[in-house]
Amino acid sequence: MATVNVVRKRSIRVSPVLRFRFDYWLLLAIAGMLVLGMLMVYSTTFDYGLRLQDDPTFYFRRQMMALGLGLVAMVGVMQFDYHILRRFSVPILGVTLVALLFVLFFTATSELGAQRGLYDDSYQPSEVAKLAMIIYISHWLSSKGDRIKMLTYGLLPFSVIVGVVAALIVRQPALSTAALITLVSFTLFFVAGADWRQFAAAGVLGSIVFVILSTTLPHAQARVNAYTQGLSDPAQSSWHVQQSLIALGRGGLFGVGLGESTQKFGPLPFAHTDGVFAILGEELGLAGALLLITLLGIFLWRGLRTAVRARDSFGSLLALGITCWIVFQAFINMAVITAVIPFTGVPLPFMSYGGTSLAVSLLGAGVLLNISRDSALEKRPQTSDVRERPQPTTISRRGKRPSATDRF
Repeated sequence: MATVNVVRKRSIRVSPVLRFRFDYWLLLAIAGMLVLGMLMVYSTTFDYGLRLQDDPTFYFRRQMMALGLGLVAMVGVMQFDYHILRRFSVPILGVTLVALLFVLFFTATSELGAQRGLYDDSYQPSEVAKLAMIIYISHWLSSKGDRIKMLTYGLLPFSVIVGVVAALIVRQPALSTAALITLVSFTLFFVAGADWRQFAAAGVLGSIVFVILSTTLPHAQARVNAYTQGLSDPAQSSWHVQQSLIALGRGGLFGVGLGESTQKFGPLPFAHTDGVFAILGEELGLAGALLLITLLGIFLWRGLRTAVRARDSFGSLLALGITCWIVFQAFINMAVITAVIPFTGVPLPFMSYGGTSLAVSLLGAGVLLNISRDSALEKRPQTSDVRERPQPTTISRRGKRPSATDRF
């Protein structure tokens, strides 16, 4: 029986699908640091709370409230288009500047001689200023384009913006926070395409200003002197640094055990804030410290990946700024604890006790996850014709189905 081969063509209609993918590696890094952080906060504050508040969980519960608020903010900021931050970057920075001014003029000086917080130091505008400056600078740089290479459009107005914010924070005084904001801002300025001569000039000028402040501000000068003396004789370094190194030395490879630190019971000042990395090293040893560094490495990897894959320059600069902020701050804190740089009071992100720091860090992480989620957006085509491999179907000339013998 004569047969013909008919090629069947099937058209598959695919409806438009917007598919979002979470960056699970980034979530893992954030979750891991949060778990370690809450363990360390309880370990370093239960004695403090028992002595001052007659409640060993007092400070832990306050940190849990900040954690809950931060998680709600992180999840909430992931639900809308992050480009809305571009439209509100000026009001965000404006409100932050007003809060910084309010702290300086209407807040009493604390026992340590600083003016940094509102509502009994529960809210610190300098912590909010880190994220506010990243949002504003990302918007400002992305709107300038190649004009940032021009002196009048680039370096001069940029320096004024950063200088005003840094000056308000230095007045608190919080020199390390001002230096961190300046460092992150100039990193974005360089990545955005600034002329290398402008960048070099800004770097030299910024270094000169930092050296002048470090040698003229009394508290900064004392810390620099203690650091230089400790380089020649560790016994002459500051008490804080000495006790931090003792804590790290006691930890050994695997630590003395969770909750078993002795340095947190008095010898190490501010063990729950600035010195939490030392207690981590004492209780969990080198293994615990390396675990934290690994989590930070994952955060850095995924943050840079998000910045590279962002769909526009604003998203790219915003992701890079948040990543640099968290990583720079973490390594500054660890460098202080290990006596690599002079002592400075910078909290360890996601780890140190402090409600404002934790909540703002989680808010920044939410923005980073939002950008990562947006860059992974995939839109399938409205329709697609899928050609299958030709399947010969044998049909008889009479329109009847062939028998089994005819098919084969």
